Amino acid sequence: MGRLLICLALILALPGCEGWNGTTRALRPNIPPATTFVMLDAASLINTQKTIDDHLISMLTGMDCSTVRASKGDHYCLEPPDAKPVYIRTTYCYKSIAQVSCYDQPFNRDASQLYGIRIDRVPISPE
Repeated sequence: MGRLLICLALILALPGCEGWNGTTRALRPNIPPATTFVMLDAASLINTQKTIDDHLISMLTGMDCSTVRASKGDHYCLEPPDAKPVYIRTTYCYKSIAQVSCYDQPFNRDASQLYGIRIDRVPISPE
């Protein structure tokens, strides 16, 4: 989802892709819109193995759709994988004399020595 937001932000930044014409002191586009779309589609394909159309169809259907997978003989759209259950583990780390020590619970008396907080998503293994 983060890469999709980056791609959308790049699309919004496209009006800045214009060249400077020194004779009339005006900005004129150098890249045709079709070329821009092909370049964005290629960037999306390289980074996510999906075209822009695949991302749109995936968002509309709620499934995982990919042209690359379909070109290899598999189904175009697949059900999204089941989310694995996880629990959130928070670790509080404090500076001590020689090193950093980490604990599961925060120490209020050492709040000034807080070095950092780490939050991990740990998968729950089935028993």
